[in-house]
Amino acid sequence: MNIQQEKIDSLNSILKVQLKPEDYSPQVDSAIKKYSKQVTMAGFRKGTVPVGLVRKMYGKSMLIDELNRIVADSLDKFIADNNIKVLGNPMPKADNNFEMNLDTPGDFEFAFELGVAPEVNLLLPPAKSFTYYEIEVDSKVIDDEIAKIQRRYGKYISPEVTDAECSVYGTFQELDEAGNIVEGGHTNQSFVLLDKITDSDVRPQFIDRKTLDVVTFNPVKSVKSAEEVKYMLGLKEGDLTAYDKNFRFTIERINKVENAELTTELFDQLYGADAVTDIAGFREKVKAEIAEGYRYESENALKHELEDFLLHETNMSLPDDFLKRWLMSANEKITEEQLAREYNQYARDLKWRLIENKIYTDNNMQINNEEIESYARSLIVDQYLRYGQAHLLDDERLGDLVKRYLSEQNNIQQVIENLTGRKVFEHLNQIVQKDVKKVTHDEFVDIMSKHHHDHH
Repeated sequence: MNIQQEKIDSLNSILKVQLKPEDYSPQVDSAIKKYSKQVTMAGFRKGTVPVGLVRKMYGKSMLIDELNRIVADSLDKFIADNNIKVLGNPMPKADNNFEMNLDTPGDFEFAFELGVAPEVNLLLPPAKSFTYYEIEVDSKVIDDEIAKIQRRYGKYISPEVTDAECSVYGTFQELDEAGNIVEGGHTNQSFVLLDKITDSDVRPQFIDRKTLDVVTFNPVKSVKSAEEVKYMLGLKEGDLTAYDKNFRFTIERINKVENAELTTELFDQLYGADAVTDIAGFREKVKAEIAEGYRYESENALKHELEDFLLHETNMSLPDDFLKRWLMSANEKITEEQLAREYNQYARDLKWRLIENKIYTDNNMQINNEEIESYARSLIVDQYLRYGQAHLLDDERLGDLVKRYLSEQNNIQQVIENLTGRKVFEHLNQIVQKDVKKVTHDEFVDIMSKHHHDHH
């Protein structure tokens, strides 16, 4: 066996695997003999089928299987032994075409295209200051968050008359231009949240209403969110052009959330017994939670700025043509239009992963099993918290869920990638110079919006 690497350029290579009969014939013969003892064939007892008959009937497919196995193992070993940093997977060249003949075994040469990762040259720490936004938590933000909590933990009541904080349940019926119900037209039963109605002329029509009252309006024109309109009208997909018309909505039920009172009972429900005992302590707790969320947003902004800078400084190139063809071959569902639309983002993410891996390796970072389990545990707890089901988790159930989650190799790989990214950012965050800028959250959102617009 002989394997040769032909470098086309620094990012593209051809690997040629050359096999002689002595490289594969013994394995094929062994596979045929083994199969002859297992195969069932009419006229023969199991295990007594002649080897020659098995060779005649199944030999070609076994030859192909053994060649594929030998070549794949040889490729993997050659790439590992020569420390070739491959992007994607080796792709067989289109002109690999052979005449398989067991009677006269011959030489084979398999050629594969390789996309090779570029060298990553970094100078750290950068001779540059990066902006870190320290987002202030003002009283209004705290008040707004407390109001959301009171609403989230409030109780539902059914008032007789609607006000601006109500939601109503009822039936939509499609109308024609004359205002008559269209026979066989579109109908749907759903909730309407009054605060989702953005048309200032339509919203008042839902105030001071009772059950069985009727409101006529055009949901497409009255509600800004297309997804909200689709929910109201019971539509799963497609555009809304055909539904840009008036509908009759009959109110059948009125709901309202009565805000929860700020009592020790609520505090205990939120944070555990006696963790918070008064409103002042509750406000501090809410402020700390908001500040933690803001810190996460600020670090994400810093991370994005670091990525932009290091991607620009390293100025890497990728084997783009190879990667595009590999992506098309590896995913049958992807279209050329989708690839053209998404490739730039894919290439950016790939370049950043190469930079991350370089920093990770150069600084001898490691990830142990305890960190992987802890990360998986936090993912599952967060998911249960998001759906308000944290009370369903005890240590035994959580342990079982973590074990089941980490039984999937893809999940482990994803956790490792996330932990790698976290460790790399923590390292960069410690060594780069930062220019701290205090801003309100509204100012921060405006800055990020302009940045992403420019970036796009």
